[in-house]
Order: sequence, then structure tokens, then C-alpha cells
Amino acid sequence: MSAVFVTGTGTDIGKTFVTAALIHALRRRCKPVDALKPIASGFDPAEVEISDPGVLLAALGEAVTTAALDRIAPWRYRAPLSPDMAARREGRPLDFTALSRFTRERIEAAPGTLLIEGVGGVMVPLDDRHTVLDWIEAVRVPLLLVAGS
Repeated sequence: MSAVFVTGTGTDIGKTFVTAALIHALRRRCKPVDALKPIASGFDPAEVEISDPGVLLAALGEAVTTAALDRIAPWRYRAPLSPDMAARREGRPLDFTALSRFTRERIEAAPGTLLIEGVGGVMVPLDDRHTVLDWIEAVRVPLLLVAGS
């Protein structure tokens, strides 16, 4: 089992592009790989194929179904805001303990490499007390930081 947390210096920096490229590279080498995008804000159910989780599922060679989305991206919010704001707007707060537990359980169960794509930048708030950096610290895996040139 190995896992890498893919985060960025901001939103739309290329985390999904890099994660999908890593998936393709590992699959070409016949290495077992899976991906998570546990939190997705700005998620439009009418455009799931072009959403971040949809792109990752396509890279994995999986159909973009509700079950597949639930498996890799259980916290999906429609508003294109930071997770704390999107969750508050939808009345569905993000439980940091549940998020950390979910991520750790998936890391432990992964038969190969698990790529975990974060949300926004490393300092994006997840709730009133936690940021993406706290999430990375909670799961204790190597970090890949995607930054602009």
C-alpha cells in the first residue's frame, strides 16, 4: 500500500490534471492504482463527466455512476466555494473526523497506489477549525504540491 496526497497552491492550478496523468502512467505500467477526491465543491450533477471526480474515474477506466462518485467523492457540494462555505450554504457541514477516518480507511485498504486529490489550495478551510493542511497532517502520507510556473 502507498498513498500520495495531491494538493496545490490554489484552485484551478492543475491538481486533477496531474492526478489523472499519474493514474494513466501507473495504469500503463500495469500497476494497481485508485484515486479519491473526497471533497468536491462546484460539483454540477448535470456535468459529472467533466467534474474533477468524473475526470479521475475516466482516468481509472471506470464509468461515471452515482455509486462510483459516492466511492471516490462522498462530499460533493454544488456551490463553487471553499468547502466550509459550500457546506454551510447547503446545510451539510463537513465532519473533519469522518473525512480523516474515510481517507485513512481507504489508504489502508488500497491494494496499490492511492492518489488523494485535495480541494483548492493547501490552506483552504474545510470547516471552522480545519484546513486542507490539517487533513494532510491527519492522514500522514507524502504530499505532491502542484504550483503554477
